[in-house]
Amino acid sequence: MNKKLFKVLVTSLFFVFAFCLNKSQAQNLLDLTGWTVGSGTSGIFTMNGQASENVREWGEGPNGNRVILWKAQPDGTSNADGGWNTQAFPIIHTNMYRFSVWLRKTNSNSGASYFGCRNVSTLSSVVTSNPYFWQGDLPQLNKWYLLVGYIHGSGDTSIINYGGLYDGLSGAKVADAVDYKFEDGTTTSVHRAYLFNDPNLNDRQYFYAPRVDLVNGNEPSLSELLGLQNLMSDQAYFAGKVGIKTANPGDYDLAVNGKIRSKEVKVEAANWPDYVFQNGYKSMPLPELKKFIATNKHLPEIPSAKEVELKGVSLGEMNKLLVKKIEELTLMFIDQYEQSKKQSEQINELKSEIANLKEN
Repeated sequence: MNKKLFKVLVTSLFFVFAFCLNKSQAQNLLDLTGWTVGSGTSGIFTMNGQASENVREWGEGPNGNRVILWKAQPDGTSNADGGWNTQAFPIIHTNMYRFSVWLRKTNSNSGASYFGCRNVSTLSSVVTSNPYFWQGDLPQLNKWYLLVGYIHGSGDTSIINYGGLYDGLSGAKVADAVDYKFEDGTTTSVHRAYLFNDPNLNDRQYFYAPRVDLVNGNEPSLSELLGLQNLMSDQAYFAGKVGIKTANPGDYDLAVNGKIRSKEVKVEAANWPDYVFQNGYKSMPLPELKKFIATNKHLPEIPSAKEVELKGVSLGEMNKLLVKKIEELTLMFIDQYEQSKKQSEQINELKSEIANLKEN
């Protein structure tokens, strides 16, 4: 074989191997083959509570897609009310792992949600027998949240917690979570997520997409897990107010200290002033309007130059006022036209009478 061709072949095989390795490392470490429609324990997921409290069914996921959800539905005994412990899966204790799951609670905040792991210690190396990345009530009912927790490698001396709860719509981090670390010699861990101590028979908690990823740079980004990655080129999400060339947006969601150029600006407005054309509407008589302008130096309802300079104007409100004035002015023109037409007819009648008198 030609040496040059051999070198190209070896290089190509290397990149194929590297690509496959990266893809395998980026795979979810949890076996989801048991994530099928049904109830109770399935695959590696051992139910928490009774089979009737653990139902897998089709529903709407965090990104609006049709997916299989794990539904916790309490039976009223207020103890273990749904969710799972996975079977133990192998880990390498020197590596960092990221655990995640989507949760949505409906109806009430009775009971509490839990998201945790096993076989870890705190970041300060205190062994804990019942570790939870997060527990409590989700920030809002009937809304999806991505829960993320990290287990640091055994040799990691960091005491920084990276986990948290993320808003499924905006992608914003809305709460912190607790990180853990592996001790030397640890070989397995467990992914667990529950609903506990909920006596309300009408409550439901939905779980979706449990994952465990090796953190090595090949794992899906949080944006990808949140489903925002494909939207990045078209949309940006901001959880708070935005100021451009200003550090103080004030009461505005977007404040720009400069010029804005756009092909189109759409402003939503209610109570558009077509009521001016309804029967019974009366605009200000011209003598009163004349007096108002002489006194105030601006039209009624229209802000003065000083007010505009101090406060600016609302485009939607100003457009409504301008349309209202145009409609009132149009009615005045129509009224003047009718009066003028009537006067012309009267003048023509008088001219005809005068002509008749002259002939006689």
